[in-house]
Amino acid sequence: MGKDIMGGFWTLGSVFIALLAFILFGRNNYSWRIFVLIAASPTLLGGILVYSFVPESPRYLALHGRYQDAVNVANHVAESMGYSGEKLTISEIRDHYGHLTEEKNYLIQKNDNAMKKIRDLYGKNLLLHTTLPLQIVWFAMSFGSGLCTWITKLFEEIGLSDIYLQSLYFALANIPGNAMATFLVDRIGRKVLLFGSMTSAALCLGLAAHGASDAEARQLQVILSSCAFHSFLVTGWCALSVMTSELFPTSIRGTGMGVCSGVGRIAGILVQYVNGAFIDQPLVLLLAAATCMMTGAFAPIVCRMQDMTDKHLFEIPSMAMGVVEGDGQAVHKIV
Repeated sequence: MGKDIMGGFWTLGSVFIALLAFILFGRNNYSWRIFVLIAASPTLLGGILVYSFVPESPRYLALHGRYQDAVNVANHVAESMGYSGEKLTISEIRDHYGHLTEEKNYLIQKNDNAMKKIRDLYGKNLLLHTTLPLQIVWFAMSFGSGLCTWITKLFEEIGLSDIYLQSLYFALANIPGNAMATFLVDRIGRKVLLFGSMTSAALCLGLAAHGASDAEARQLQVILSSCAFHSFLVTGWCALSVMTSELFPTSIRGTGMGVCSGVGRIAGILVQYVNGAFIDQPLVLLLAAATCMMTGAFAPIVCRMQDMTDKHLFEIPSMAMGVVEGDGQAVHKIV
């Protein structure tokens, strides 16, 4: 739920950029420099706010012996969520994390050895059922998302009128996508939501390609199917973000998220070359993105990826292996 709410601010940013382009370019003729200056302002503000107000993780603080700071942050977060029970104490934190902090040399070696963490990601415990399918999905989603960067130019090539207005509609489609993810992610599960959103997005691209073959007669079909694609794409990203953070064990979660994000960046780079080469052939672009997303949608099913909805998370990679080979239930609770 929290990740979906945070994703809503991505939606606000997308709508803000589309509205800014509509005002500066669609209804006026301002310089692109003005656009870039205004567009970059929220990033600077966000960085300042995060540095000033977002606390460090209590777990991180506890692992580094900063028990009082860990207690303060944990209790503050609990109170902000409406918790009114007994407060966490330093002795409780020390009892749970003290032995890890005392093993300082082991802890530093374990946490700082990036290569060991990467080996764990691609080891037998995680490779086939977690790391590989997640990377395939990240690649497919990032490849499909590449269309969003080119959407204004794509609308122009298809022959739509008032392309900046259509791009604003496209950005506004973020809103139902986030709402759908927030409502369904805990009700039907992450895996089902991811599969449904990716296949639906691919089908919408197929409808957009069909409409683009005769854009003059099917302009409304192109616009509606493009907006529906964007909604399902956003829903898929929300489900994927939650799944990725839940499936990787705590000890290597940051590394796993980073590696998957890196695969997505590679796809994002490659798709720019593909889009640039075939931008004058909208049907090719739309069908290529649809094929990639449809293929990625089946990776979690073929690879038997776990769905961690309403389950406890893993602490170490070997526990993930036990769940895959066992009864599908994680038995270790993370504090």
